[in-house]
Amino acid sequence: FDLTTKGYMEIEGGVKGIILYRSSSTEYFAYERNCSYLPFSSCAKVEVDASGLFMNDPCCGSQFSFANGFPTGGDATLPLRRYLTILNGNFLTITDEPL
Repeated sequence: FDLTTKGYMEIEGGVKGIILYRSSSTEYFAYERNCSYLPFSSCAKVEVDASGLFMNDPCCGSQFSFANGFPTGGDATLPLRRYLTILNGNFLTITDEPL
């Protein structure tokens, strides 16, 4: 896949999918799409806001930062689960190992 600087894409994996965000040519962040507020709700699924500047859960109205996955608005108080990303040359590995 091809991500431009500050780009993102939604990929399979995790509980409800993963949002992969590229913050620079060497730094990637991967976040669980399952919202940290009422995570067992069927509609608790985070997506990228239409502006492309942050992530949000349209179900509860919580907003999350791309920089660290922490909530910036809404009812959520816990950050999104973040997956470990390892860039090795042209290969990006995403794993659920502890950060």
